[in-house]
Amino acid sequence: MRGGCPLVTLVGGESAKSLPTTRRIWKKLWQYRVDKGQVVLLVGGGSLLDVGSFCCSTWKRGISYISVPTTLIAQIDAAIGGKTGINFKGAKNLIGTFWEPQALWVYVGFLRSLPERELRSGWVEVYKHALLVGGALWEEVQAQSFREVPDLCWVEKAAEVKLKWVAQDPREEKGIRLFLNLGHTLGHVWEALSLSTSAPLLHGEAVAIGLLQEAYVSMRRGLLSPLHFERIQQKLHSEGLMAPLPPFTWHQWEKVLLQDKKIWGGQLTLPLLRGPGEVERTVVSVEELRKAVQWYRHEVGKGGIYGHSVA
Repeated sequence: MRGGCPLVTLVGGESAKSLPTTRRIWKKLWQYRVDKGQVVLLVGGGSLLDVGSFCCSTWKRGISYISVPTTLIAQIDAAIGGKTGINFKGAKNLIGTFWEPQALWVYVGFLRSLPERELRSGWVEVYKHALLVGGALWEEVQAQSFREVPDLCWVEKAAEVKLKWVAQDPREEKGIRLFLNLGHTLGHVWEALSLSTSAPLLHGEAVAIGLLQEAYVSMRRGLLSPLHFERIQQKLHSEGLMAPLPPFTWHQWEKVLLQDKKIWGGQLTLPLLRGPGEVERTVVSVEELRKAVQWYRHEVGKGGIYGHSVA
């Protein structure tokens, strides 16, 4: 107990988004008799906010919480929009709710304590937001080093993009919020497949792979110009974000892919790029995505952080 308030600490990362962690938090809420007249303060990165807000949304059919995001990804993305969730059977965020925080407190000073790898991972979400809106933000991010700590202006600009899409489709009922998943369909596959390895990918690292592979699908369809595709590829490569793929079989890959939350009526629906600031909702085939993975594997080659490539 500190200052009369119970404190529960958790280890961060994707492993926290699990049923065992959820049960542990529920037991603490029961132990401390938390009711609707109290507020839970959630302090941490995106994964801890995801699982903590999920527990708050389900405890007694919903109790209040305040989010204090401490990572770049959490401040510009995970803490915004009211999505909660945990992973299940090796797939990302399959169990979740929509439950908005009572308040969101952002302090950019937390970002100065982040390792460089965490910063780069967060900048990928900024980059995705810039691809969605195009224009000056896209050009600014192209020139920005992903190894630098962003200031409040950067956090505000990136967060505003997320807020814009969420405001139009808070509960994902219109298909508008789907555009925020740019790069995430394949990105979530690689993140999930890497979790059981000795070198799991950070969320932003996996999304960077997904962004490039889905941009490749866009180019192959004639939507995205080769020039824009090359600029995206060069930027991600220059920032050290074209990581080798985790080891997998095509059966494993397809099994995770087909649990994707963007499947509507049996069809896999992705946001594909026409260019920075131009995104369209498109039905794609598994084979199209497989070809993008094969291209990426050939482009990156063998070795790297995993020491071997796809089976």
